[in-house]
Amino acid sequence: MRKILFISLALLLAACGVVQPVQQELPTPIIATVLVTVIAPTDVVPPTAIPLPTQAPTEIPTLAPTETLVPTLAPPPTEVLPTLDTNTATAGSDIVPVAVDNNLGKGVFTNITFSSDLFSMRCFPREITINITANLPEIVDAVMYYRVIDNPAGLYPSEWQNVGEMVSDKNGNFSLVFTGLDVNPNLRLDKAWIDFQFIGINKGGGVVDRTQKIERLVTYLKDCP
Repeated sequence: MRKILFISLALLLAACGVVQPVQQELPTPIIATVLVTVIAPTDVVPPTAIPLPTQAPTEIPTLAPTETLVPTLAPPPTEVLPTLDTNTATAGSDIVPVAVDNNLGKGVFTNITFSSDLFSMRCFPREITINITANLPEIVDAVMYYRVIDNPAGLYPSEWQNVGEMVSDKNGNFSLVFTGLDVNPNLRLDKAWIDFQFIGINKGGGVVDRTQKIERLVTYLKDCP
C-alpha cells in the first residue's frame, strides 16, 4: 500500500514539476500594397527619312584648260653685221688660197696657209682661216699678231695687234678664223694689206721663237670692190 502511495506521490510531483511552454502568438504580417501604374507603350515614330532627289545631279561642266601664256623673252643682243652686198660679192671659185714659203716660218712653224688672199668686212669672203704647224717640240701654244698697211702706198704700217692664242688640236697643229670685224676699228682702211707673225709658246708660257714677218700676201677691203 505504501508502495502505491509512493508511486502516486512521485507521479504527482512529476506532473507539477513540468513547466508547460507558453505558446506565443506570431504577429500578423503587414502586407504592403504596391500600386503599379502600367503605362501603355506608345508607338515610336521613326525619324522622317530625307527624301532622295528624283533627278540625277547635274553634271559638272568640263572646263577647257586655260591656256598657259609663256612670256616672250627678248632675244639676246647679237652683233649686227654689215649688210652683205650680193651684187658685188665675189664668187666662191674666185677665192685664191695662199701657201706661205716655209722659209718665212724660220724653222718655228711650217705649213702656214691662208684660205684666201682677200677678205672684207662687207662682202664675201668676210673671213679667212689660218693654219700653221709647230716645227719645234717644245711649242705647245701659238699666238698670232697682225698689222695693217695702207694699200697701195704701203707707207704707214700700224702697230702690231695681238689676236691671242690659236686653237690647238694637241698634235702641234694650230688654226684661227680671222674676220673683217676682228680688224681693229681704228685700222679699218678702205683697202689695206694685212701682215702676220706667229709666235711659239712653251708649256711655261715663255716665248720659244717667232716667224718672219709675213707681208703683203693678204688684202683687206672695208667695202666691196
